[in-house]
Amino acid sequence: MYGENMYGEVNIPAPEPGSAAAGGGCSYGTDGAGAGGDACTGGNTEEKRSQAGQMCGAGPAPYTWTNYVNRMGEQTGAPVFVPVRRRGVRLEAMMDHFGWYGLGCILYGVLFTICLYPGFGGISVPVLSVATMAGLLWILQRMEIETGKDVLFYFTAWLALSISNCLTGSRLLTAFNTIGLLLLVLSFLLSHFCNTEGWGFAKYVLQILRAPFAAAAYWGCFFCSMKRHMEGREKERSSAGKYIWIGIAVSAPVLLVVLCLLASADAVFGHLLGEMLGAVRFPAHFFYLCLLLLTGSIGVYGLIAYFSERGEKEKAFAAEERQKWEPLIGITFLSVLTVVYLLFSSIQIFYLFLENGALPQGQTYSAYAREGFFQLLLVCLINLTILLICICWFREHRILKALLTVFSVCTVIMDASSAMRMILYVQACQLTFLRLLVLWALAVIDLLLVGCIITVYRVRFPLFRYMMTAVTVCYLIFSLAKPDYVIAKYNLTHDNGSLDIRYLCSLSSDAVPAMKEAGMLGELSAYPRKLDQKLERYETMGIRNFNFSVYRAGKILLQYEKEADEK
Repeated sequence: MYGENMYGEVNIPAPEPGSAAAGGGCSYGTDGAGAGGDACTGGNTEEKRSQAGQMCGAGPAPYTWTNYVNRMGEQTGAPVFVPVRRRGVRLEAMMDHFGWYGLGCILYGVLFTICLYPGFGGISVPVLSVATMAGLLWILQRMEIETGKDVLFYFTAWLALSISNCLTGSRLLTAFNTIGLLLLVLSFLLSHFCNTEGWGFAKYVLQILRAPFAAAAYWGCFFCSMKRHMEGREKERSSAGKYIWIGIAVSAPVLLVVLCLLASADAVFGHLLGEMLGAVRFPAHFFYLCLLLLTGSIGVYGLIAYFSERGEKEKAFAAEERQKWEPLIGITFLSVLTVVYLLFSSIQIFYLFLENGALPQGQTYSAYAREGFFQLLLVCLINLTILLICICWFREHRILKALLTVFSVCTVIMDASSAMRMILYVQACQLTFLRLLVLWALAVIDLLLVGCIITVYRVRFPLFRYMMTAVTVCYLIFSLAKPDYVIAKYNLTHDNGSLDIRYLCSLSSDAVPAMKEAGMLGELSAYPRKLDQKLERYETMGIRNFNFSVYRAGKILLQYEKEADEK
């Protein structure tokens, strides 16, 4: 037996010149049919195929013999054996049932377009999420794939994020929610189609990031499956149907010419025809409409096709674990950084937390405390990345574990220092979306550091699942809390003379209820453009893009305008 490569293909060495296999340039494709030569003479009959398989020593598998030739078409060497990549059994079964998967993806693409064409912030987004969940469960059942224990977590988080889209008027938050929905569905497909047991954090992240791009290579499977389906239907279809379609094709241009002539011959008929054609409206954003339709149908089909074959090729992708690096490299690298971080952390404890240190001349405590939080946030993110690299790529070592623990504790101190500086800065300059996002990110980093410290001492700790759960839950809290409402509420109740009304008016419709509660709607009238934008979004809102935050803000603003006119 010959060995298999990473795709499960048999590697057979080239035959000796003059041998039976080499003499005829035997070649056969996926069906193993022979072609040309003395030993494996051509033909597509079963007998010829069997003879070609026996004499070339390859059987019915999809392999091809080929010759090296120069530009003149002359043979320059012995023929070589080129393996042809085979599709997985699950993917072949999927392509053989276009009526289920292909038409199902087309129907989903239509629903995808209907729900998302008005935008991503309407009530149609949760409807699409429920349909997507049902479709995924149906696909798993049809492919005989068992649902994992975490299916409830995925679907609950997915539904909560989609509901958050129609509860907030913030477009930035809607964009974050949409990215979260995409990452959740990719993680769900990966965990159910593939055997992820024993995967490290880096491999999880890499496979999720590559999935949308790798799925593009499977878009052609949609058209191949459609071709198979049409060829099968063609054999069953009577010749009468073919003639009917030919008649329709011939009558279409004739009908167009006749209608033009009749419309010019009679004014009443021409007017009636003009009214009928005038009722047909071409979509305002036709390219966007087509993009949604293609993404929801062919794009989703390619994604399912990729993961269906990805699971069967698991042996190829999960071949061998990466050879881990020498821990001495990590020990040396971390030792240098840890000494610097220990010094920096001591300064934070002594000067910032305990306030017992003497500051440089001309530096006040408030100015010292309110600077450097963005730099510290960046350092914390860099440290988190270093921790993940050391955990994933270095072999275990007692000294390395101790250094990683000290390194993590120093990072927590830096995180706390950055958070304290940001809080003091907010107290002086009030709250903005970016400052609130930084505080949220610092809290999440602390949770992720806890997972890293646990992984240092428990190698089999599911770090990726822990991080994904922590980030998902924390983001759901952040999203459902409506940051713009929190910002407006805090700034209006903690006015220290630096209240920025212009910034409050630039916030989304989520901030309008907070302004009403504080009696500050009168300040909004100083910026009529901001007011008109919020009212316009309310007045143009339909059933598909209905948004609760926009609806509530619109009602408040209309009531305020009515009361202002009465005065």
